[in-house]
Amino acid sequence: MKSKKLSIHVSRILVVVMLLSLLSFVPVPSASASADGESTVALNQLIAQAEALKAGNKEFPLQVSEKGDGADVNQAFPWVSASELEALEQTLKLARNPLTPVDEAIASLEEAIAKFSATIKADGSDPYFRLDPGPGKMPVKVTAPTNVWTTRAPLDNRVPADFAGSTHKMIPYPFADAQGKSDVLQINYVHNGKSTFGGITLVSPLSPAVNVAAGATIEFDVYYPKSAQGKFMRWRVRNTNSDLDSYLRDYQYNNLNPDWVGSYNGETWLKAHHSINATAGNSSSFILELHGENGRTAETGMLLVANIQITEPDPNGEALPNVVNKENQSAVAPLKSVYNKENGLFMVGSIGTGAVTGTRARHYEIFVDGNNLKAEPTHPRGPNWLKSVTGEPLSGATTTPGLAEYNFPTGSYQAIRDSGTPGQYKNHGHVLAWYNQAPSWMRQIIPANLPSGYTGTSKFYGLGNGVTTTVKVDKESARRVQYNHTMTVMRHFLTTDAKYGSSESRGVIPFNSWDVLNEEVHESRHSENIPADPNSWKASLKHTNWLVAMSDDQIDGDIKEHYVYLLFKYAHIAAPNAKMAAAYKANYADLPEYMKLDGHDANGSIDAYIVDSPPKLTYNDYDISSRTKARTAYNMIRELNTAWLSDPLYDGRPLIEDMGIQGHDAVKETLASDNQYAMALYASLVDEGLLSGIAFSEFDLKLPTSSPGGGAIAPAVLNVRQSDALGYQYALMYKLFTKFAPYVDHIISWGVTGSGWQGSYVLFDSQANANAGYYGAMNPDRFILGHSYLDDFYAGEYEKLQDDYAIDLGDLGTYTVGGPKAPVSLTGADHVSAGSAFDLVYGLSRVQGEVLAQDVTITYDADKLELAAPPLSTDEESFLVVDYKSEPAGTLRILGVHLGERQTNPNVDLIKLAFQAKEKAAAGLTNIEVTGVVTADSAGIETVHGGTVHTVQINVIDKAALISLIATAQAAYDAAVEGHLPGQYTAGVKQALLTAIQAAQQVADNAEATESQIVEAAAKLNQALTTFRASVNVTDRVDLNNDGRYSVGDLAMVAKHYGKNNQDPAWDSFKAVDVNGDGTIDLLDLVMIAKLIIQ
Repeated sequence: MKSKKLSIHVSRILVVVMLLSLLSFVPVPSASASADGESTVALNQLIAQAEALKAGNKEFPLQVSEKGDGADVNQAFPWVSASELEALEQTLKLARNPLTPVDEAIASLEEAIAKFSATIKADGSDPYFRLDPGPGKMPVKVTAPTNVWTTRAPLDNRVPADFAGSTHKMIPYPFADAQGKSDVLQINYVHNGKSTFGGITLVSPLSPAVNVAAGATIEFDVYYPKSAQGKFMRWRVRNTNSDLDSYLRDYQYNNLNPDWVGSYNGETWLKAHHSINATAGNSSSFILELHGENGRTAETGMLLVANIQITEPDPNGEALPNVVNKENQSAVAPLKSVYNKENGLFMVGSIGTGAVTGTRARHYEIFVDGNNLKAEPTHPRGPNWLKSVTGEPLSGATTTPGLAEYNFPTGSYQAIRDSGTPGQYKNHGHVLAWYNQAPSWMRQIIPANLPSGYTGTSKFYGLGNGVTTTVKVDKESARRVQYNHTMTVMRHFLTTDAKYGSSESRGVIPFNSWDVLNEEVHESRHSENIPADPNSWKASLKHTNWLVAMSDDQIDGDIKEHYVYLLFKYAHIAAPNAKMAAAYKANYADLPEYMKLDGHDANGSIDAYIVDSPPKLTYNDYDISSRTKARTAYNMIRELNTAWLSDPLYDGRPLIEDMGIQGHDAVKETLASDNQYAMALYASLVDEGLLSGIAFSEFDLKLPTSSPGGGAIAPAVLNVRQSDALGYQYALMYKLFTKFAPYVDHIISWGVTGSGWQGSYVLFDSQANANAGYYGAMNPDRFILGHSYLDDFYAGEYEKLQDDYAIDLGDLGTYTVGGPKAPVSLTGADHVSAGSAFDLVYGLSRVQGEVLAQDVTITYDADKLELAAPPLSTDEESFLVVDYKSEPAGTLRILGVHLGERQTNPNVDLIKLAFQAKEKAAAGLTNIEVTGVVTADSAGIETVHGGTVHTVQINVIDKAALISLIATAQAAYDAAVEGHLPGQYTAGVKQALLTAIQAAQQVADNAEATESQIVEAAAKLNQALTTFRASVNVTDRVDLNNDGRYSVGDLAMVAKHYGKNNQDPAWDSFKAVDVNGDGTIDLLDLVMIAKLIIQ
């Protein structure tokens, strides 16, 4: 066996401790100048390295065989002979001798460390430890195109000689992950519709020119837009004199979980890798020819080609042996013996329903089926009440409403409930709403008003998968469809009501959690939208046609009308807690009619459906290790869950309770830290009460070609390096899960044995033997420390997963799991209309010790907000705002002092902050952030504290029409005079109008008023104004003789009936002379006429 590079390192803490100890106490050769001083530091570092080698690490201390042959040690773990250790000891002794020249000490110790490292041995028989087995016969690049591309005559004469106008050029890598990427070859394809197929032929010199050996491969990557489906047939390449073909027809245009997604030119792009056996022989140039598909009409397209190279197996490498997984799942400790709620951790589960037996029973606790609860299998037939906006029935919607519409996989979940002891195994539901696998009658629904296709805003709809026919449906009907679907599917399992196909004899089938909505964040737009606006999310959704039809033209209006909000609201109603049931009953009169049409309550009561422990309602999505997608989902949850707090049906639970992460991931250098960023985002929402938890709802790992040891597709047997890389990645991920355990509900493996999603590896191989992933999951620290030869590949990942590591969340600050929460608070309004003012209150919350003064810095977006008034103390008896500065724009700095008892008890609300949303502020979320807080005590000692962020939703609601109407009504009120003369108004009508004006003004002044409230207020005021105007007197009740003037003739007519009242039988014949309308003809009537005559 070749000598192997030392592959174990002392634990990170131990290295630091040893180094500091040695620097402090170990005598070393003296140094007289700065250069010598640097050499002394280098020597001390070498001494620490040597000591670390001798010690091993906390999991694997280095064993010393006194017999020399290892018979007296466990050879599965690192060991050396006593004589090998003695050689290092002697060199260390020499290095520590003050009389040894520093340079000589360094040279000798470096040599001794190298020799000693090579003597460390382990036989690789234990899955938790392996020395570096070497890279194997990995491919190495032997040549590549210079990327000086020119066109040449086609290899295939069916390609037009002029390429029909197709062009090419080198461009900078255009996608968001551009860092470190080289330029790519852009091919602008043109097909004239006349030739058999289109194409273009390019050639580039190879550098260097080489004699390609047998077994070499041509490797390259192709980036292609989804719109290219069907356009392209194949690549034809040539490195010597033989044509080699590789097809584009197999590209995965509709992959639901692609390994890579990008956005370019407003389109979603995917990536494919080609590996072609090269032709052996002398090669000096490389030809790349694109062929379009046969028989297509005239069209254009674009492809990007990158990373073209010719590789050969490393001639100096040794083939790696395959790993042998020795322990069956029945022999190893159950995964759930470590990971369970009783241990303060989380549940582990797997895909698969039905009776729980075998590997599932031994290792897992919670189970899910990948398909049988989706809308297509559960709701195959549509109701016959469903009609288009023009009244036509929808194809497939011909069924009498009710149970006949549905099919339920009852037995799959009942069997889980009935396995083991009661409550031992749990169900997870997947999924109520998704852009894929919906029944044909449902997926034809499109919004009545929104345009098709992404518009750059949220006002559009996109087609879900499988849509071939579209029918416009009004939003009330679209809502009724999803409301009924949610009620019926969930209540079938969670109740015993025969209406939902259940019964008392069957009983309730409980669910721990349920995916309400799946994968609704668009696969690529987030990568462009988040850099432009870090708080955005609406325009980054798919807007699946039959779902966004629920919002239609209200998609950009009241957030409570958003289809995602409504889907989760329905699920809360379907499985209500007691508080929801009470709120539903109390607000029943105000609920929309579509909720009342199909008998999902008993005269406004849903008490019969109360669930003591409702399932956790989950939003589920993939590629959350992409930071812009993780942030998009975070923004969506934050805004929706904040709005839910003021909903009349708020039930004390977050609207979206859990964030479900689909971890169909691949071994990658930064996979763990990328996921940690996402988990920190969602954990921060949990801390704020805006989320309940996190789940890795689907988890498995691929081994791409970039993995240590090369790529593999499960269930293929792995070489030892691949196996270790898989175990190391699983170890990192389970260490991450454990770090966030207070926030994590469950981890579900998307496979039991052999393989998971799309050739991914799970924890047990095809023989049900535990693989390296299992061992990495069971004891992450031990596995990582026992495979430190992979530390360079996963550089920094283990350190980032330590509990005290501060996770950088960019504009949201940093996050530390288990660390102190924000020592400051910023509370107040969470939504405001553009142009309206709102207040926040700043205070201290977790500051310990005395505080006499503080310096606070607050930042906000000056394009959206402005300071409306100076900051004010909430209690000047205990805290004074001494001074403040509001420059530059968007920054507020406040200096304040604590007085009296607040010096020793500072944790209260302190400062009122008055802000105003600018008139032209864009709708959406904006952050007000306390970016710096410095407090000082009586000794003048300053302490820096972390800040906090407060998010405000700006609503752009047009109140101009209402305000104008109020002004019109007020002017009418001010000009009106009550009386009986023409143009005057009957008694009491002014007060009625004033009441209506005041009610409308309250809505206009309300910064939280919704669009519907504003419309309603305007309608009521308009009605009141109409009624008021109709009450004006149009005849002259004082000109009694109708001679067109006030005279003694009018006075005589009153005198004739003086003293009479409305009790007189003949009252109707003379009541017109009752001038003041009080029912009596008396002196007041005479005086009124007399005054008019004299005037």
